[in-house]
Amino acid sequence: MTEQRTGVSTIGLKILMGVTGLILVGYVCLHMLGNWEVFLPPVYINQYAYLLKSFPLLLWTVRLLLLASFLIHVACAARLAELRRAARPVAYDRRKPNGASWESRTMLLTGVGLGLFVLFHLYHFTWHLPPFSAFEGFTTHLSDSRRAVPDVHRMMVEGLRNPLVAAIYLLGMGCLFFHVRHGVDGIFCSLGLVNRRRFPWQRWLSHALGWILFLGFSAIPVAILAGWVR
Repeated sequence: MTEQRTGVSTIGLKILMGVTGLILVGYVCLHMLGNWEVFLPPVYINQYAYLLKSFPLLLWTVRLLLLASFLIHVACAARLAELRRAARPVAYDRRKPNGASWESRTMLLTGVGLGLFVLFHLYHFTWHLPPFSAFEGFTTHLSDSRRAVPDVHRMMVEGLRNPLVAAIYLLGMGCLFFHVRHGVDGIFCSLGLVNRRRFPWQRWLSHALGWILFLGFSAIPVAILAGWVR
């Protein structure tokens, strides 16, 4: 009876991880599209940021949804790891992967890396804590508003012009790349949407999405460091 309850619990945890993972990946894709406006004249990304903050109810609803999804995702991952350890309390003498990819064996590591990167990203661009306090003074005026609004374009350029900060972002995108490559594949499998005996379309999709997100986000600090975006 205990094993049956544990099995059902494991399936439920994987489904919760899959649903929350889809929510988080969907947001990351939209966030990347919004950030690409940095390649356009500054008014575009500044207008975009201003419009987002013009609807506080929607903005905070999305933030709370993302926070809840993130916490549930982490809690499910921790619980699944605990169940795996409980199922085999004695470790193997030799760890030899049996067809498991490198991404699948390092999901915990890349997940922790992503969590740390998100905290740094918030510290850097949202909270504007030292040594990034100067960002609070970066303001501009839009053509249809006399009120000063945050100059997001300048924040991104000044913030990512620092090679150390840019390197942290690239490292974070590396964690995102490997986490998404295996995670999206696992989401479809957990939800029962694939059949391993057929063409593994979900694996191709997960790898393609991983590359798109990695290259799409990484292009921004690289372009700023190279002086292509000013």
